[in-house]
Amino acid sequence: MSIKIALALSNKLFSEGIAKLLEGEKDFSVAASLDTCVACDLKKLQSQGINVVLTDFMSLYNGFAGIEAPGRKIHFILLDTNCGMENIVSAVLNKKISGVLLSNSTGVLLKKAIRSVAKGEVWIDKKTFKNILHGINALDREKHTTLSDREKEVVALIGEGFRNKEIAQKLNISEPTVKSHLARIFQKLNVRTRSELISYAVKNNELTPFPFHGLSRNL
Repeated sequence: MSIKIALALSNKLFSEGIAKLLEGEKDFSVAASLDTCVACDLKKLQSQGINVVLTDFMSLYNGFAGIEAPGRKIHFILLDTNCGMENIVSAVLNKKISGVLLSNSTGVLLKKAIRSVAKGEVWIDKKTFKNILHGINALDREKHTTLSDREKEVVALIGEGFRNKEIAQKLNISEPTVKSHLARIFQKLNVRTRSELISYAVKNNELTPFPFHGLSRNL
């Protein structure tokens, strides 16, 4: 059975290169190259029989609203364009993507990943998985640790992908104060990286005492 693939990449040259790379594979069909400057219609893609969408971080957040909703049949693979490990972890957990290809991956790995996710499997590299797992493990440690309300606010915004400067603006505090809060949070939860903290924040969002409705995401 042919795997129908859509390309949703912010760089047109990159998109053309990926399409060329996939040529000649008998079980692949590159059915569409999407304009990610506008919202993409998932229902329309599903009706066209698209199985896998290859996308990058900018296109994932700008072009695909609501892909985290249950019942989605299309599988997404995130192609890393040096967007940062914290953004990759955030995409895996928030957007429910099925695969990640880091920037040092080969064409052979890309083809293997496409075939795997098309079968309903998950393709995530060891580094990304380790960061996610370490953040989730912090959930158990938090049972013996008390975060202050302000620390929970900071964690909530970290989970939304905001940077230190943006968090300072949202909470009306200084950036050095944000860094001080983060240092205490890291110590309390025994997490080592921002991506691990994002994993913790997303999986433990019931701890967030304040709903941050209406916040814009700066990509």
